[in-house]
Amino acid sequence: MKERILNGWKEISSYLDRGVRTAQRWELQFEMPVHRPASKLRTAVVAFTDELDQWLVRNRSRLDLERPTEDDLDPARVRQYLYRLQAEARDIAMRLSFLEHQMLRNPVFRSAPQIRQEPQILRRAS
Repeated sequence: MKERILNGWKEISSYLDRGVRTAQRWELQFEMPVHRPASKLRTAVVAFTDELDQWLVRNRSRLDLERPTEDDLDPARVRQYLYRLQAEARDIAMRLSFLEHQMLRNPVFRSAPQIRQEPQILRRAS
């Protein structure tokens, strides 16, 4: 296969069939081979297709773990997960309310000075 030069994150991510942010994350987490002509961290990038192909073969098992499965995208399963999160959030709110009620009934906390912070307004420097 003929080597191609991919210029920029859009071309690299398109070649990998992933999003730009995923390609950038793979560079940081999995040492995906990209080159920066200016040798600086936040500059333009290029990649060679033969290097990417070799890297993909070596890292296939780690990258397959990242890909969402059909079960992860099943709407019924997502809905069930969201309901469970909602119930847990409700439980936490009730427990916090109970603790606040107990603290207010305790004479040690009632006699403590009330500390109330007024919201601060951030002003833009002129």
